Amino acid sequence: MAYTAGDTILDDEYNTFATGNAAGTGDNGTANLNTIWGTGTLDYGYGETGSTIAAVSAGSTITAAQWNTLLGRIETIGAHQGTSVTNYSTISAGNTIEALANVSTDITNVFNARLDAAASGSTITTSGAATYGSSWQTSISGVHRITFASANAFRYFFNAGGLITFTFSRSGGTSNDKNTEWSDLATNMGTITFSGSASHTVNGTAYTGTTQTGGYAGGAGSAKGTIDAFALTTSYQQLIIKYADTSPYTGNYIKLEAQANAAAGSATYIDFKVTAVDAAADTGNPTYPLAGTNPASLDLVDGTWTSTMNYILPASTQLTSASWGSPTMSVETAYSGS
Repeated sequence: MAYTAGDTILDDEYNTFATGNAAGTGDNGTANLNTIWGTGTLDYGYGETGSTIAAVSAGSTITAAQWNTLLGRIETIGAHQGTSVTNYSTISAGNTIEALANVSTDITNVFNARLDAAASGSTITTSGAATYGSSWQTSISGVHRITFASANAFRYFFNAGGLITFTFSRSGGTSNDKNTEWSDLATNMGTITFSGSASHTVNGTAYTGTTQTGGYAGGAGSAKGTIDAFALTTSYQQLIIKYADTSPYTGNYIKLEAQANAAAGSATYIDFKVTAVDAAADTGNPTYPLAGTNPASLDLVDGTWTSTMNYILPASTQLTSASWGSPTMSVETAYSGS
């Protein structure tokens, strides 16, 4: 029987709303509540496996309690996402349960908005910073890693609205134009946020997989991709590259790349590689080269270089458990330079 407003709810319709198919065995490809709330697959599923909606057997009468649970789950998922859904009335035992016109529409809407989140949780900073304090002439690079307890924890983190952020800085050292421009370029990177979708909203901000907030556009050749957590491969892909915007240093750049340890759905950690390349000779302050000096001794970057990875937990107010656990950050490869 087709679902029509005003009809009495049948077991197969209830099961489809809850699990994705009439048999109640589940279908992640059809809009339903358990695929969003429970294990799901890839970019479906918050991991709230202990409180998914149970299917009913063929021929069963849907109880008021079961129907209220289903409607309440729509409202809870909508509240987590910030998706507008119907404010349903509670049905009492003995009432006839009729199909409501908005139920199917609301389930479709929260299914499609599954990667949105109305709020964010705490920002975690432990072990997120990597520094380099020696002078360098050509380039430096280092690798940050974030590790999840399992492939499912990886998915749940991003599906529920988790974010990873990067910022950069250079301070101290010699007072000259080259160092000043490197400090400027690090600031111009702003905050780079890595998320679980190339098009979703978390805590009121639209994210595009790899998103820059603050900073500036950068010089010629600067580029930002839209790679998200589910587009990672086991080879490094460029997330963003930003060139200096002041002559004669426009050949200098900072690049952020990422790779996972396995294909989407199986990955348990992400490596983020940071590379800073100094391709420009110092021709500013001091004048380069100074008479009677070794040019190479002047064409150096010094002071302290810092890249900082933090992560922002999903908000768990509407969820029954923090299914993503406690990801850990580490400096997988310390900075080295030449």
